[in-house]
Amino acid sequence: MNNTILQKYISKDKYNIIYDFFGIKFKKMRPLNDITANYKNKLAYIKQKTDKIKVAFIASENQKWCYQSLYELFEKDKRFEPVVLIYVTLRAHKGQDNTRLNLEENYNFFKDRGMNVEYAYKNDDYVDLKDFNPDIVFYEQPWGMPSIYKPQYVSDFALTYYMPYGIPLFDFKFDYTKKFHLYLHKLFTDSEITLNRLAKYNKKCFLNTEIVGYSKLDVYLDQISDNAENYWKYPEKFKIIYAPHHSIEQNSKYGTSTFNHNGKFILDLAKKYPDTTWIFKPHPRLKYTLSKHKVMTDSEINAYYNEWEKIGKVYTKGDYFGIFKTSDLMITDCCSFLGEYLPSKKPVIRPLRKNMVKLNSLGKEIVKGYYEPKNNKELYEIFKKIVIERKDEKINTRENSIQKIIDFNEPSANKIYNSITKELFT
Repeated sequence: MNNTILQKYISKDKYNIIYDFFGIKFKKMRPLNDITANYKNKLAYIKQKTDKIKVAFIASENQKWCYQSLYELFEKDKRFEPVVLIYVTLRAHKGQDNTRLNLEENYNFFKDRGMNVEYAYKNDDYVDLKDFNPDIVFYEQPWGMPSIYKPQYVSDFALTYYMPYGIPLFDFKFDYTKKFHLYLHKLFTDSEITLNRLAKYNKKCFLNTEIVGYSKLDVYLDQISDNAENYWKYPEKFKIIYAPHHSIEQNSKYGTSTFNHNGKFILDLAKKYPDTTWIFKPHPRLKYTLSKHKVMTDSEINAYYNEWEKIGKVYTKGDYFGIFKTSDLMITDCCSFLGEYLPSKKPVIRPLRKNMVKLNSLGKEIVKGYYEPKNNKELYEIFKKIVIERKDEKINTRENSIQKIIDFNEPSANKIYNSITKELFT
């Protein structure tokens, strides 16, 4: 066919071949074999390196940070040089979400911990990761990044890895996709239950997925007791976390949020019981969705957050396991928190709504030990039983679930570290 009619060229993103046919552009994904060959070549290169192996963790939201214990293992090993590269989400970059213009906050989150951190977003644009010369790249999440950060491109110069920032408890087909997960050098997952579920949507997941547990939960292996006074306004009182999700769209099949029905009710509940102390731990996207869907005006949103500041604390940072371990109860409709809170052995009130996304088998096992009110009346009755009467009838169920789904014999970060070093040095 005449080249004036059909033009083929390689895009600047390198991982797509774009066909321009009569002015209509079609994308063809880069062949998986090309990506696999890149990783093979990069692995051979790293094996013969004499200087340090650079490990880059890219991050746009510190609230989703799940690699702390792994970072520390690389930091202790003189063969590696870990670094955290900070950028902003695409929505923030495009001006679609001003609530997440948090570049400095994220930078300081890591810098204050004495970690090696650099900006991958400068002068209102993304810096090519290749400029940092990484040998290994760990992803924070599979979305919200520019095309040049995706594994299809990064595979040209680095091995790519991903540990999900949350335990996958819902039956989402996008937990393993051919556009992200399949192109990784390796995906680390929590359990055989999850691996088998991923295979239902993409059988090729067995090619690059390894079971290692869940690295965020390594914090529960720390025998040092957290001091409640470091987190709570009134640590001597009954300590409650309220953690609402952002997915308020009532017609969405992926929604879990019940904020429309109980956001104000729970705030009033907190005010009504002075013998309790609260931490409001909203999803980082909550402000954005409340504003976008006109649930509240911006002034009403700020007023709501301020009310929580008056009676307790608003906690938006990523290192939240201290408040988990020192709390007495969580009220949440979030996804990942259902699994992350389980090892605390404390009760959870999980409000339900109509058209709520369905749990997978792992999620169903976890919520067996939680309380699931269908409305505010039921929520109030459960609240009184746990908080006022101090009755928790499902503690044994939760303890049994912990034994079934979480392996605490070895930290997850150790398994990831050992997997990588074995491949690199043997």
